[in-house]
Amino acid sequence: MSKPLVSIVTSSYNQGRFLEETIRSVLEQDYQPLEYLVIDDGSTDGSAEIIRRYADRLTWWTVQENAGQPATVNRGLARARGTILGFLSSDDLLLPGAVSKLTSALEADPGAVLAYGDAVYIDERSQRTGLVPASDWDPARYARTGRQPIPQPASLFTRRGWELAGPLNERAWALFDSELYLRLGTVGRMVRIHEPVAAFRLHPESKQLSRRERMGADCVRHADEFFGSDALPAALRPYARNARATFYRRAALSWYAAGDIPQARSLFLRSLVLSPRGMNRKQLTRLVRTLAPARVVRHRRRARA
Repeated sequence: MSKPLVSIVTSSYNQGRFLEETIRSVLEQDYQPLEYLVIDDGSTDGSAEIIRRYADRLTWWTVQENAGQPATVNRGLARARGTILGFLSSDDLLLPGAVSKLTSALEADPGAVLAYGDAVYIDERSQRTGLVPASDWDPARYARTGRQPIPQPASLFTRRGWELAGPLNERAWALFDSELYLRLGTVGRMVRIHEPVAAFRLHPESKQLSRRERMGADCVRHADEFFGSDALPAALRPYARNARATFYRRAALSWYAAGDIPQARSLFLRSLVLSPRGMNRKQLTRLVRTLAPARVVRHRRRARA
């Protein structure tokens, strides 16, 4: 029996110092047939030259004006021919054997639409710094905590799932993968394998470590546009109220860290209206601090820094 074609898309924007390692991690997988599509999303750091060096081993590649990651991944997946699909950010890596393991998990369960495993954290020098453990798929837990149970680079999904749950939300900045997984979970099973299959790189330009205001804005968008939408899948509606409160709190923490105390206070209070008992100790402490004059809070934060 022939194996299914797997298609992987990488969108790259000014990640030239990591891009070659990412490309090699895909091209050196032990699985065939595998097609790899790489799009440079308007980089100004020489990334296109790196891609050109591998052009003869890529199924397709192009350079475009900057459109943002979700739009670029959507463009790549629209060209993909595989029955199993995935996308890998240009600073992350697949570990050896990742595609074989995830594909085998999908083939073993005809009702599965996504397979995922654990990941490891790596730093700028590609040294492992910790584990990114996956957890069992549970949208209720996601709504309570906001914690993504699926490390994005450690996942592959089926074309059937993509056709029912895609494309990525191009208005999103960081949480487009979470929204895809939430929709996928309503159309089929999510299969977990209990080992690391990818590496998630943390560095100063990572979305998780920079641009706190933009992360805060995306959390609010996720709360309002996704969980507040009439188009929210029926299976997710019981969790919508808790999820909106959770992501208002996450947004509040981002704005607090960025020094916008009034915005943080407003979002904390919005979360309380939806879920009065949902705050943990850290969030409650931050809320109390936002009730002081903003200049006092900023002074205390600078004094602790």
